Amino acid sequence: MPLFSFNPSRALARSLGAVLVTVPALLVAHGPEAKAVKARMDPLPATLKSIDAQVQTTVAPQIVVANDSARTLDILDAQGRSFLRINQQGVQADLTSPAWYRSQTAARGVPLPKGVAQDAEPRWALVHKKPNWGWFDPRLRTEDIEVPHQVEHDGKPARLSEWSVPVRFDGEESALAGAFRYEPLPPGSFHSRLTSNATPVEGVTVGLSPGTVPAVHIHNQSGKPVVVADAKGMPHLRIGPGGSFMNANREAGEPQWVKVAGGSRYTWTEPRAAYGSLRAPGEVIEAGNRARVATWSLPVTVDGKPVAVKGVVDWLPGEQIAASGGHH
Repeated sequence: MPLFSFNPSRALARSLGAVLVTVPALLVAHGPEAKAVKARMDPLPATLKSIDAQVQTTVAPQIVVANDSARTLDILDAQGRSFLRINQQGVQADLTSPAWYRSQTAARGVPLPKGVAQDAEPRWALVHKKPNWGWFDPRLRTEDIEVPHQVEHDGKPARLSEWSVPVRFDGEESALAGAFRYEPLPPGSFHSRLTSNATPVEGVTVGLSPGTVPAVHIHNQSGKPVVVADAKGMPHLRIGPGGSFMNANREAGEPQWVKVAGGSRYTWTEPRAAYGSLRAPGEVIEAGNRARVATWSLPVTVDGKPVAVKGVVDWLPGEQIAASGGHH
C-alpha cells in the first residue's frame, strides 16, 4: 500500500490505490452512494492523538490509519486478539488470525485458509513497509442498521448508534470509535463502469463494482500471472497462480510477494477508477442528465504482456439513481 498524506478530504481516498482488500464476487450491486446510513469516526481520544485515522467509504466503510509515532498500534478483534500492528517499521499482520482475512473483505462468509483459527498460534508477517493501512472492519457494516421512520421522514442528518474498534497503543488500551449516521442522499452520484473487454484474454475476466472508490474484480483461470501496477508503475498485485499476492517492497528492485488470499479471484478498491472531486461540474448538475465526466485505465499484464483495462466515470442524477435501484 503506497504512502499517503493524511488529509481529511477526498485526497486521502484517492491515495488508497493500494489499500488492497479482497471482496468476493457476490457483492451487493448498490454502491455506497445509494445508502443513507454512513459510518463516521468521532474525534480521537487523547491517548491516540499522535496517530491519524478516519473512515473512508469505498465498496463499504473502511478504516484508514497512519501511525508515524515511535509507538506501536495494535488493532484488536472482537475477542481482544491483535491482528494488525502498525509502527514506524511498517504494517504486520497475524496470518493465523481469522480477523486478518475478514478485514480484507467487504462481504460476509470469507473462507479461511487451513491453519487459521481464533486459538491458533500467532504468525506475524510484514505486509507493508510504510506505517499506514486500510481495512474493512466488520464492526462498521451498515447494512443491518435500521433508520427510524420519523428520522427518514424528517430528512435531516441524525446519529443512530455507535461502533467501536478496540486498540492497544504501546500496551495502553484505547479505541477507534464513532457512530452510524443517517445522512440524506445527495442530488446525484458518480458511477464508474468498464468499457474494455470483460475478458481481455482467455481465462481472465475483469469486473467493476461502483462505489465512492470503485472496486475492480479479477478472476484468473488462465494459469498465468496477472500483475497490476500501482500509480508509479511498480508491480503491486499478482493474481495467480497459487493465490493472490501483494508486493511488500514499494521501492525499486525485485517484488516481495506476500500472499493475501487463496484462490483465483481478487478484488481491490481502485481510486484511479474514481472521479477526482466530490462534486460534478456545476453545468453537469444543472443539466440534470446523465453525463460522462472522466475516463480511466489501469496498467495490467498477463504473463508479462499488457492488456487493456479501462473505463469511464458517469454522473447519475438522483432521480435516475432511485429509478435504477442505485446502480446502472
